[in-house]
Amino acid sequence: MTNPKYSFFLESKPNNTGEHLIFLNMSYGKREYNVKTEKYKYLPLKLSTGFSIKKEEWDSENNCGNLTHVRKNGLALNNALSKIKTTSIQQLQLFENEHKKKPTPNELKRIIQKELGTSKDTNIDISITKYISDRISARTNAEITTKQRIAKSTANQYTNLKNHIKNYEKHRNIVLSFGKLTGEQFLDFFTVINDLYKTESGNYYAHNTIAKENKHFRAILNAAYKNNINIGFNHLHEDFEIKQREIKNEIVLTIDQLTTILNADVSFSKEFIHARNYILISSFTGLRISDMVCLHEVESKNLKHNSAKYFCFTTKIRKNKENKDDLIAVIPVLEPIKDLLKQNSNSFPEFPAQTNIRKYITKFLKHLKFENLVDVKKYYYKVNKAVTTKEKLHDVFGPHDCRSTYITNLKQLGIPNDVIEPITHPKNSSNSMIDRYDKSSLVNKAVQFINVLNTKNCSLYKY
Repeated sequence: MTNPKYSFFLESKPNNTGEHLIFLNMSYGKREYNVKTEKYKYLPLKLSTGFSIKKEEWDSENNCGNLTHVRKNGLALNNALSKIKTTSIQQLQLFENEHKKKPTPNELKRIIQKELGTSKDTNIDISITKYISDRISARTNAEITTKQRIAKSTANQYTNLKNHIKNYEKHRNIVLSFGKLTGEQFLDFFTVINDLYKTESGNYYAHNTIAKENKHFRAILNAAYKNNINIGFNHLHEDFEIKQREIKNEIVLTIDQLTTILNADVSFSKEFIHARNYILISSFTGLRISDMVCLHEVESKNLKHNSAKYFCFTTKIRKNKENKDDLIAVIPVLEPIKDLLKQNSNSFPEFPAQTNIRKYITKFLKHLKFENLVDVKKYYYKVNKAVTTKEKLHDVFGPHDCRSTYITNLKQLGIPNDVIEPITHPKNSSNSMIDRYDKSSLVNKAVQFINVLNTKNCSLYKY
């Protein structure tokens, strides 16, 4: 059971009467993972008490009205603050006992306000499509330097969702609104738009297409939830998440295709420069997109091993944000990447957002006329059996396929798994902190990789 730390504080800006609103701040160990910083941050509860006081009448040390305030107004304020504090702690502990987890600040705020009788119904007949329209307008017109600003492509995704909801409303002859939305309606929405698409096109949506729409819809519900709008059902429950189905397709670039990319003139297009750089670096290092977008922070340099020097770089492998320990790999810089680094002041290039990388790769491979047909396995929504279709390479090749290209080409050259895996799938095999951060063993594995690779006499995969 959590024993939270709490304090009351005054809002910095006074109101029209010269008084400052009093807030409760309570830290109770709730935290969330920040993908950008790769660190956890703590989320305290900030709750307006609804009471105001003049600054000169506030006792900041004891978190209450001072003697001057008490003489003028009595103990009503201090008693109310004491009740808010006690109620907040009690409701936190009750929630933890019942749910075996810590509530989010918004969840805890709603519970406390309800218990105190200060909650307000802020969601009477709020149309979900109108909420989406207002949100798109506000965020596309926000200052370009703020976090609120969204790209045109993101706005298009939510516009598409809004249009789907309108089609659903027309089909069911209803209007979806916050507070009245049910879990059954939410899941029925995806079934209906899938059936409508089948009627229109002859095929159901791909399962992962519906999963993306589910993600976008839940993001809207989360945004409304954070704005203290009652959704109508527990949209956070895992029963309402449609997870993507992992599909393993053997889509790789051949040595000849990599040679074409290496020799391609991309000087006329920044998009093609990004696409070419990404494909080459990932296809000759095996790095995932989460590592590629951070690669510009990494320095390549000569590392010593048995009096010889080997040109490599050391990078963190961000396979999973749940990893408790850092995964580190020392990766040799192969010949095609050495040339690319020379063209970029001996530094790795900085890449744009992940969604843009995907788009640029598709456009670039289409420009190169990579139209050979490949087998693509996909699942349609509500259809359990996988369907295999023939697709043009440029239409289906994505960033992660570069990693498959690297591993597949090395395997075809006859490189053993135990030589490849320290580069592509590093592990913390020792519990010793000294061993874990000893880079000499990683360099040794990189040198072993180089020595085996050099025996294969490949035109591109060579050190």
